[in-house]
Amino acid sequence: MRYFAYFSLIIYIFTAALSITGYVTNSALSADSLDGKSFSIKIKEYGKDTQATDDELIFKDGTFFSTDCEQYGFSPAKYESKLKGNVTLFKSTLKSDKEGKAEWEGKVKGGNIGGTFIWSKEGQDPIVYTYEGSQK
Repeated sequence: MRYFAYFSLIIYIFTAALSITGYVTNSALSADSLDGKSFSIKIKEYGKDTQATDDELIFKDGTFFSTDCEQYGFSPAKYESKLKGNVTLFKSTLKSDKEGKAEWEGKVKGGNIGGTFIWSKEGQDPIVYTYEGSQK
């Protein structure tokens, strides 16, 4: 039953992501670029009443990184972004040789950021997290 709930949530998230058409790879000169920005965020596991974890998200030179993911061997990765009105949508997938992948997506409006990420590791159920925060 738990697997079905995770699977349903994952399908919902990816369906929502697919509805955001026209993602383009950013460049430092484009209006939708988040390069040079960093955000202090709080992360919580979706559906759990646990204490939030502090993290920092960094957009630099066309890459995205979560400082909290560093302890698990994740590396910075390219990100894609798209400007829709006054909201910048983005997505990126961080990878670790030992800990799998973390698929991030979110939106930035003004100085605020929020979204979800799914941590997938072979042999384990994926874990869905939500996050929100503000620009540093």
